[in-house]
Amino acid sequence: MVNQQAGKPYSVNVKNGERYLAYLRSSHLLTDAYLTEWRTYFNERQAGFRASPQNEGPPLGFEYDLVLLSQDVDQQLASLKTLKIETVKVRQDRATVKLLLLYNYEFRLVKINNRWFINEILNLSAE
Repeated sequence: MVNQQAGKPYSVNVKNGERYLAYLRSSHLLTDAYLTEWRTYFNERQAGFRASPQNEGPPLGFEYDLVLLSQDVDQQLASLKTLKIETVKVRQDRATVKLLLLYNYEFRLVKINNRWFINEILNLSAE
């Protein structure tokens, strides 16, 4: 998602960012608003790279998994068997699900055409 060429400042690879968002969209589990937030994030990170050029180390803002908002994704996926849903709150066409998957998360969902979609994912342990 980030162009990293020796001796050159990092930049967001817009084409790969769009591929990533298309892949997420193909799950049919996410709202367009969720995907648009990431597109905005990519643009903000590009502006950040321009304002403060970086050419070594992990690219700032891309050093973690963008869905689970964590660097421990392998451990989290391995712990799926112990996933614990702590609370589910539904109010009309909105819902929040708090769960423990190595870290505390809150998934915010919206109901569109009688189907639930993820509209936001928060890693509460990281906030």
